[in-house]
Amino acid sequence: MNRALTLFCLVLCITSCDERSQTISHDDTITTEIKKDSSKIEIADLPILIDSTDYLIHPIGYVTEYNNSRFSSYSKGSGRTSYAVSHYNNFSISGELSNIKFQHLNSEKITALTDELIEITSIRFLETIRAQNGLQFLVYTIRDADTNKDTKLNSNDIETLYISTISGKGLKKLTPELAQIVDWNVIPQQSRLYFKSISDTNKNGEFDKNDRVNYQYVNLEDEHLNVIHYNPL
Repeated sequence: MNRALTLFCLVLCITSCDERSQTISHDDTITTEIKKDSSKIEIADLPILIDSTDYLIHPIGYVTEYNNSRFSSYSKGSGRTSYAVSHYNNFSISGELSNIKFQHLNSEKITALTDELIEITSIRFLETIRAQNGLQFLVYTIRDADTNKDTKLNSNDIETLYISTISGKGLKKLTPELAQIVDWNVIPQQSRLYFKSISDTNKNGEFDKNDRVNYQYVNLEDEHLNVIHYNPL
């Protein structure tokens, strides 16, 4: 009888632990190894040249099936299928990209933004800042952590804010660790990039009224791009 009771308690404890671990999706005390999906096919889009810059940008992403019409388009008159992983419009690149690579117009060398496993969901060139003082920056929204602990990066994970120069150098994370970017905006008159994020302060795996909202900015003329907290409330 005692053995049966002990076994029942052990099973109950294990079950309880499993259920609890499934609810903790933003707990930085739990780490998982992100696994690269070998079933996906990695391809590059044709390079993008943003006006007034000297660097080609090569978006890199995945397609899961070559016959997936979601990624398919047909060139006029050729009947051949091409596959796009990104979309460029008005100084912005969007998609679900595994990386981007940079190439100076006068060089054949191509360098990657990072060697980490990430997912880039958007890239924005700060044209108003370039026009004002000649500084050339790219701002990214990136999924960089497996916050729901399923060993994958996807839309179930939080998005963070990063910045780099137009060459991809100096990539820097701006938002706090495990904070979801909510919005960002550039004030050219101040040369500032303002951004707002929310931190899962109570580590319950959800963003709610008990969590902290972060208000921050960087001075784009500061060579170190130091992040400054401010309180508008």
